[in-house]
Amino acid sequence: MNCRRIIILLSLLLLVSVAFGQIERGAPLPRKAMLGAQLTPIAVEKAKQLNVPTASIEVTRVIAGSTAEVMKFAVGDVVLSLNGKKTATVPDFMSIMRLVSGGQIVKVGVMRAGKSVELTGTAVKRPMQKGDGVVVEYDQVLSLGKRIRVISTHPQGEGPFPTIFWIGGIGAYSLDGEYPGISYGNIMGPLSKTYAIVRIDKPGQGDSEGPEYTNLGFDTELDAYLQAVRLTKSYGFVDKNKIAIVGHSMGGVFGPLVAQTEKVAAVAAIATISKTWNEYMLENTRRQSLLGGASPDALDAEMVEMGAVCHHLFYEQMKPADIVRKYPALKARVNAMIPDGKTYSGVGIGFFQTLATKNLPGAWAKIDAKVAAIWGENDFISTRSDHEFIAEMMNKKHPGSAEFILVPHSDHGFSNTDSFADSMQKWGRGGKFNPNIIEILSDWLKRSIG
Repeated sequence: MNCRRIIILLSLLLLVSVAFGQIERGAPLPRKAMLGAQLTPIAVEKAKQLNVPTASIEVTRVIAGSTAEVMKFAVGDVVLSLNGKKTATVPDFMSIMRLVSGGQIVKVGVMRAGKSVELTGTAVKRPMQKGDGVVVEYDQVLSLGKRIRVISTHPQGEGPFPTIFWIGGIGAYSLDGEYPGISYGNIMGPLSKTYAIVRIDKPGQGDSEGPEYTNLGFDTELDAYLQAVRLTKSYGFVDKNKIAIVGHSMGGVFGPLVAQTEKVAAVAAIATISKTWNEYMLENTRRQSLLGGASPDALDAEMVEMGAVCHHLFYEQMKPADIVRKYPALKARVNAMIPDGKTYSGVGIGFFQTLATKNLPGAWAKIDAKVAAIWGENDFISTRSDHEFIAEMMNKKHPGSAEFILVPHSDHGFSNTDSFADSMQKWGRGGKFNPNIIEILSDWLKRSIG
């Protein structure tokens, strides 16, 4: 069995007094810069030809009106430094760039036509969403001392409007921008004509203050959503009695954890989990391994090792290096799962260790709201049973409050697919969007919040 097989997982102090307490916004949040350049790791042979380090990045595209254009980046430039700091990789560069605000002076060292050149210019602010027939509002809220960007849209008029609070899945990305160009925008865009929609950039993403994504803690992200829901309830255009939290993937985990503290009218969990993280890891590994062609008998031995690693990592909360030291026989499995010893699926191990301590059915049990557990029939990353379980346990507590909804021909990322195998083969390749999810969400929202 190949131990390196990848398993796929699921951004002046102002106070507003409201019934549930005070919302803190903090001093005005600066607008971050728009780089506007596509950077790509340079090929080894090309690096040798240009006499630059093999670990280098080059400019492959420059966008008009961006910081890169203002600074006269050119396609083929090999980027060596940003503001005096070496940038051997794209993450190196973006780690520095994410802290640059519009209006600041930026200096980039490049190798161009065999010569070392320093490019200097003023960073251009990221464009703000203008909206298409909807009203756009930018705001912020304090979460654990950090300012978090909050973006909302609502139909023309004063309202109040039934409102969607959107929580996305795992990943370092921004939800700030025109709907057609952002993650989930193909779903939020059509719904924005009827509903107010509120979303945030996770701590450290977009304008939001916070750590690099690999250092973002689960509870830090959770608090940002919690504070933003409280802020949402203070808006005049929001019908406070008609708020629905819609969470996708990991967002479906955060949804009930927020709603158990901040009462809302409805919660939709899409393509998510509802059991312990240990169970999910084992189920997901087995399912995807078999889809990938693993031998069932060889896989069984692998699962024994995987179970041991998950127990030490998520139940005993051990560090990967400590597991290897104490249990040398598990070294290959730990290294295959966590090659850098720090992150899994692009997120710090601490994120998942905190998630592993959460009682998700316990969170759902504290909610009195309309619930939808939505699952695509070709989703190989989450399970149908987790979603049926959510609907079943909620209906036992509040009969008729919850429903399991199947999305035909859809995978974890809302792409149109024919089977689990087809979904897995097309994953990450920009499949064709399946609009079924819009109709399904719209129908449930009408029945739940009007």
